[in-house]
Order: sequence, then structure tokens, then C-alpha cells
Amino acid sequence: MAGKPEEKQDVIRQAAVRIFSRKGFYNARAEEIAHEAGIAVGTIYNYFASKEEILLSIFKAEFEQRMQVFRNLLTSDLPVPEKITQILQDHFSRLSEHGDLAALLIQERFNPGEGFRAKLVALYKEMISHIEQLIQEGIEKNWVRECHPRIIAYALLGVVESLSVYALTYPEEAKQGILDDAPAELADLIWNGLHKEDNNETS
Repeated sequence: MAGKPEEKQDVIRQAAVRIFSRKGFYNARAEEIAHEAGIAVGTIYNYFASKEEILLSIFKAEFEQRMQVFRNLLTSDLPVPEKITQILQDHFSRLSEHGDLAALLIQERFNPGEGFRAKLVALYKEMISHIEQLIQEGIEKNWVRECHPRIIAYALLGVVESLSVYALTYPEEAKQGILDDAPAELADLIWNGLHKEDNNETS
């Protein structure tokens, strides 16, 4: 298993995603992850101290990619409606392209172990903070009605996660249509609920 440490960690994470999503985190064994990755069990422990650390690393890597999307959009000149649409497109395209990872994230998001819960909450607080910033920006630019940005941020994340769970439980032939249509439908729903009625500018 050649390559830089970051590449080796990624190989282990990808193997763990497949094993965790098939067997569940608590039923999975390090030996199974090693076999899936094509490495010796001891190699795993050169990079991760435990299964919990692998799982947290998976969440952190995924959250970092999503946070980078937020950071790029927050500093862009796009209007808020377009930023909302692009965030949703990124989210649902990742669900579509990385089904095993999406299933794992949702599974462990709603049923975390006690030792993992606080770390997961910290990651979600960071995501909420970015959504809150986006809403606050809209208020300051007079595109978004007066509201409580943090409450709205939690509500929006809840709506998106609920639809994500629903989509992933659908039969395969129906799931893709939901994932394809969700960004536009949710963007309309969110913007219609948030835009300032006396300001029709959306671009």
C-alpha cells in the first residue's frame, strides 16, 4: 500500500465506509476493514487508534468538503438564491454519487454512540454557523426578510436531512428522480419562505 499518509488514510476511510454501511458501525470489525482495503490489520492502527477514530475521520473529511463549498459561496458575489441552489445541488449530487457514504452519515448521524455524540455535534454546529451566515447576509442585503437566522438554519438543515433520509429509503428506480429534482424544489421552497416580499430582486 504505497503513497502518502493522507492517501493511505483515504483508502482506509473508503473501505470503512463500505463495511460500516453494509454491517453497521458496531457490528463491523477492524479485520473486515483491513480485508476490504487490501492491507494488514496493523496498518490501520498506524493511522487510526480505533474504529471510532476512523468514523470521526470520515465525518470530518465529508464535512470539510461541504464547508469548503460554503466558504467559497460566502465569499462569492452570487445572490443568496443562487447560493442556496448551489449548496443544495452539491448536497444531493453527493448523495447520488456516494450512496454508501450517504447511508453511513445518515445512519450514524441519528444514532451516534455516547463517545461520538459530542464530536458530531461540534461538526454540525460549524455547518449551522455557515448556514446562519448565509441567511444573515441575505438580511443585510435586503433580500431576506427579518428572521432569527439560527432558528431558520436549524430548520433548513432538518428539512434537507429529512428529504435525504426519505430519498435513500426509496426503491432504486424512484430514488434518482427525487435526488435530481430535490435541489430546485427545495430552493424554491426555501426562497419563497425567506425572501423579502417588497424586494423582488433575486439576481
